[in-house]
Amino acid sequence: MDPALSKLFDLSGRVAIVTGSTKGIGRSIAQGLAQAGASVVVSSRDQEACERVADEIAATTGAGTLAAACHMGDWDAIGGLVEGTRERFGRIDIVFNNAGIHPRPMSVMELTSEFFDKLYAVNLKGPVRLAGLVAPIMAEQGSGSIVNVATIGAYSGGANVGTYTALKAALINFTKVMAKEWASLGIRVNALCPGPFDSEMMRGTTKLDPGFIPRSAAATLQGRVADCDEIIGAALYLASDASSFVTGEDHVVSGGMLRG
Repeated sequence: MDPALSKLFDLSGRVAIVTGSTKGIGRSIAQGLAQAGASVVVSSRDQEACERVADEIAATTGAGTLAAACHMGDWDAIGGLVEGTRERFGRIDIVFNNAGIHPRPMSVMELTSEFFDKLYAVNLKGPVRLAGLVAPIMAEQGSGSIVNVATIGAYSGGANVGTYTALKAALINFTKVMAKEWASLGIRVNALCPGPFDSEMMRGTTKLDPGFIPRSAAATLQGRVADCDEIIGAALYLASDASSFVTGEDHVVSGGMLRG
């Protein structure tokens, strides 16, 4: 490969935080960024899981890693994640707001305040908080890439998943707001919207809805559910200089699943 082309995707010397990165597409994103040369902060609620995955990534890629447990629904704890990263690596160049939860299907008529608040805290409030805390650091550096992981469902909603998809729709809107507010600071902000991926979240849904995976596969033009590693190319593109003129966009990776 032409060295100039390789350089576009080279993340050597950069530091990335990936939330929800001990499993699913977050795990794949963290691995992919490390393979491209980035030092990676592995974060989820479980410190033991963070340490295991961080060690695995370091062993397979040689990248610098940090295991940093953080509940994205805890507003005050997110500051510790940012400070711990800066203390360990001295900078923050990339953030993937990937952590998200959808415990079970729930219709609007069934919706409880507790359920709504729980999803709101992790799927929207936490990512916005993390982005707001890293932006001043990236501004000091004169560059940075923030990627908010949403979902293809944000465009159309869905029966019994409306709280999750609506909050992700709000995250896409916040993405565009951040991009406008921070473009002059050298910070790019984009959304990554996956379709059906063979993740723990998707498998968990099938326990309550056995037909969920086949229906999801049938709704794509490719007629299948993706492997989590198939997110790496899009993630690397948005994190790297390959997307230097891309901000305020929502990038769909869905096998051709329709938005509406």
